[in-house]
Amino acid sequence: MISRKHIQRTLIRQQGQADCGVACLASLLAYYGGHSRLERLRELSGTDTQGTTLLGLHQAASQIGFDAEGLEADSVENLKTDVDGPVILHVLIENRLQHYVVCYGWNADTQQFIIGDPARGVISYTTDELTAIWPSRVLLALTPNASFRQQSDEKRAKHRWLLGLIQDDAPLLAIATGLGIITAALGLSTAIFSQKLIDNILPKHDTKRLVLGLMLLAVLLVARAVVNYLRGFLLNRQSRDFNNRIINRFYDALLHLPKSFFDSRKTGELIARLNDTGRIQRTISHLTGAVVINTLVVLVSVGYLFTYSVWVGMLSLLSIPLYGGLVWRFHKRITNGQRDVMAASAHTESNYVDTIQGVDVIKATNRESFFAGITQAIYGRFQEQVYNLGRVGLQFNLSAEISSAVLISGLIALTSVLVVQQSLQLGEMMAILTLVGSILPAVAALALTNIQLQEANVAFERMYEYAYLTPEHEPVDTLAAFSPVFTFESLTLRDLSFRFPGRPCLLENVSLEIRRGEFVALLGESGRGKSTLLQVLQRFYTPEAGQIKINNTDWYDVDITTWRHTLGVVPQHVKLFNGTLLDNICLGNTTDEAAQIIRFCHQYGFSQYFEQFPQSYLTLLGEDGVSLSGGQRQLVALARALYKNPQLLLLDEPTAAMDRHTEQFVLNLLEQLRPDTGILLITHKPQTTQQANRVYELDNKTLQLVGNANRVMKHENAIEPAVA
Repeated sequence: MISRKHIQRTLIRQQGQADCGVACLASLLAYYGGHSRLERLRELSGTDTQGTTLLGLHQAASQIGFDAEGLEADSVENLKTDVDGPVILHVLIENRLQHYVVCYGWNADTQQFIIGDPARGVISYTTDELTAIWPSRVLLALTPNASFRQQSDEKRAKHRWLLGLIQDDAPLLAIATGLGIITAALGLSTAIFSQKLIDNILPKHDTKRLVLGLMLLAVLLVARAVVNYLRGFLLNRQSRDFNNRIINRFYDALLHLPKSFFDSRKTGELIARLNDTGRIQRTISHLTGAVVINTLVVLVSVGYLFTYSVWVGMLSLLSIPLYGGLVWRFHKRITNGQRDVMAASAHTESNYVDTIQGVDVIKATNRESFFAGITQAIYGRFQEQVYNLGRVGLQFNLSAEISSAVLISGLIALTSVLVVQQSLQLGEMMAILTLVGSILPAVAALALTNIQLQEANVAFERMYEYAYLTPEHEPVDTLAAFSPVFTFESLTLRDLSFRFPGRPCLLENVSLEIRRGEFVALLGESGRGKSTLLQVLQRFYTPEAGQIKINNTDWYDVDITTWRHTLGVVPQHVKLFNGTLLDNICLGNTTDEAAQIIRFCHQYGFSQYFEQFPQSYLTLLGEDGVSLSGGQRQLVALARALYKNPQLLLLDEPTAAMDRHTEQFVLNLLEQLRPDTGILLITHKPQTTQQANRVYELDNKTLQLVGNANRVMKHENAIEPAVA
């Protein structure tokens, strides 16, 4: 028998249209007792803004503890008889939208299939209905294997990560909690004094006791204010330290993730995860401060009320189940609303960043109005989610205030009757009402604690998805971590193949060799995988097959930090930071290295170009080098690559935006560097390969040796059309 409750409890909803595949995979993980973050599954399956393929889901499933098998059924009837366990189906919604769902099996009682749709929830389909949306008959069968990890292991890892963040705050939080207890105890002073004042002091016209009582009350109130200040000061300091710690740890972990992680993420989404830290901090402060104080207020105040009247104490206790019931009723709507608001906020921030970064394209095509409309629509959806959550909050507050009004009215009526019956003095009645006025808000705050915990849990899950991904290498403090004795001699590729997760093979059986002192050029049309090959060589991506050797030893025996320090890279798309020219060359502390950078530029000939900048080496380049031409950007990138004194240069179209004079300067400089450096140059211009020892062409996914530069130029001249 299939437990529908278990399916509903373990079904993971998609966060966007592209997430249906990984949401199905996450649902099956949860179904079998495991857990994996959607971010991890996106990375493993190659999910991008267009979604993923069944091949991508197969590859991801194989890496998270499943034996995966892609199958094609003859008909829907095969799902009833030949499939044992849940499977992922590739379906077509409304004859146009490709989608993934989980088929949990056939329910013989209802004569329907139980389907987990990450967009709609758990639903049922008849045989005809499923046949209509499943024309491909393609499915992915998954079976847990010995490497499958249970969710309990994941939870323990989360707890360790969170405790590691707050353990340094334990002394401060303990002191703040103690001060909170003192604050709660001092809060009773007003109620007690009002009772004594009305029942004992004023009727007896005892001026001396009145003065002493007022003085004592003033001292207690001042003490309470001072304690509150100290507690707030400690919590404020803890908030600063915690936020610095969690942001630093999160951002440090983020920067050490593989480059493939960033290829499918939007900048705004990453920023939104940083903002989630505030929710976590507010919850920690709430738990260590407000919860302790409110709990003490409720316990002490209710206990004190019982000393006046058992009936009054019993009626005040009624507030606990009453508010608890209200929270239980609104809990799901509020938590779902919070999740929707966070997701919509991240989408809004992503769109805003993406639009601003592409403002030059928008203006060049006169599409300001179109993109403004998109932003208005996305922001409008965000505000709609905020509005819906606010409406639920208002409904909850209305219900809580009505309940509070009923309780207070009942207490006033009860205490009034007791006063009339002379079972209760007037001062005691005033003290009771004062205490009740503090009990009800405290109970309401305690009832809402679970909702705040859920909000923090959502924020923590979103942050943990990124922060606990496996880094590509252990963090290092300085570049001193690289091996100073490493000397590059040769790089050899044998039958290397590569594909992005879930995509067709991009490079296949690629073989190449580069030695120190050699200049190797690589020709090829756009989109054939030349730039991807360079990123593989930088160890941004892992090859699917083949062998890479450095100095005739396995590539992986050289750690990533050492290998990347060996390389000098000029990418096709140059990234410049919002700093000075010096900052962008050294990417470090220019205070200590300024003179060295300037000497370097004179030595290599860059000074003739850089000293023409408006403020020479101190010129602010603007965000992403907005004030520079394409050729100037490439010169800065080349200077950056050479400043680290690399032993192997990887150059991707390094002169594509340069004029002939500047391009010749670069080619002459490369010729000077050749004796002590290996050079791999990617270009689409045959004339740039004139100095190369060997020239390869990337075609049909693999490399073909064209020959040397002279042979390439003869071939180009032979096919050049005659000019009259």
